[in-house]
Amino acid sequence: MFEIPQPSMALNSYNVPPPDYRMWNTRKVDAGVRASDLINNVAAIADTAQGGSLRCVVFNCHGNAGVMSIGSGIGRGETPLFTALAGKVHTIMIVACDVAEIAEANTWKDGNLFCGEIARYANAFVFASTALQSTYAYTLIGLPVNMVDEYEGSVYRYNPNGSNRLVDNGYVQNWMHNLKIGRRPQDWK
Repeated sequence: MFEIPQPSMALNSYNVPPPDYRMWNTRKVDAGVRASDLINNVAAIADTAQGGSLRCVVFNCHGNAGVMSIGSGIGRGETPLFTALAGKVHTIMIVACDVAEIAEANTWKDGNLFCGEIARYANAFVFASTALQSTYAYTLIGLPVNMVDEYEGSVYRYNPNGSNRLVDNGYVQNWMHNLKIGRRPQDWK
């Protein structure tokens, strides 16, 4: 499990199985929330955080290759909306099944392009997996505040320039630790 440095925000879709992630700011996202309204809300919350930015935003939702099923949905057509987060969010964690998967290369079902676009538009780092995600026993026992369970499958870190690299859960854990103590990514990556 990863300790997420604060201030951070968790966005839990209304239809994900328990447990919901809980952070400095936590929101349960209803089905009808438009992507533009959701991203603008994250930007407004970031403005109220100490230092005027969030260390992490965690999207906890269902997903498919290149799609986050949160609110009315976020796909490649909505990635330009993430410019509202530039300079306001350091790291975005997408905890959704298959979201980084390349189902059809160079189409709207290309999760690699989707995650890279989010990173570029938000000028932030993005973590996402190509596999089905599960909370396993955490469904029953829950998770402590400011914690997120590990990723399943291949995990990628997308950079603000749109490039990516394959990482593992140990890398993500070290990333969160370094972010917590204020080290810049260029100091440890």
